[in-house]
Amino acid sequence: MLNVGRSRPLGITIIAIIMAILGILGIIGGIGLLSAHVGALGIITLILGVLELVIAWGLWTLQTWAFWATVILEILVILNGIFAFASSSISTGVVAIVVAVIILVYMFVDRNVRAAFRT
Repeated sequence: MLNVGRSRPLGITIIAIIMAILGILGIIGGIGLLSAHVGALGIITLILGVLELVIAWGLWTLQTWAFWATVILEILVILNGIFAFASSSISTGVVAIVVAVIILVYMFVDRNVRAAFRT
């Protein structure tokens, strides 16, 4: 169900696009990690990539569940980034953590976001 009466804030549009791109990269990275026999990190990265694609669609269409799903997912991304950082993937871990923190701050600071999702 599309939410026709509400307008999507520009920041949510940007986050949805970034999450879709990161979701695709997560899927590719997860497959790469699995082929390199880095099992646990590969599976987690692959699952997070799929979840990011689903949530990107939810953000794009202003689904109410997408606000809290984004918050939960970004917390998981931070934890995965810390795990990646500890596993010698320093640049991957740092980028994931920085992007996730920026998204979380925006989701809670901008009043238009809460209004668009009616949370």
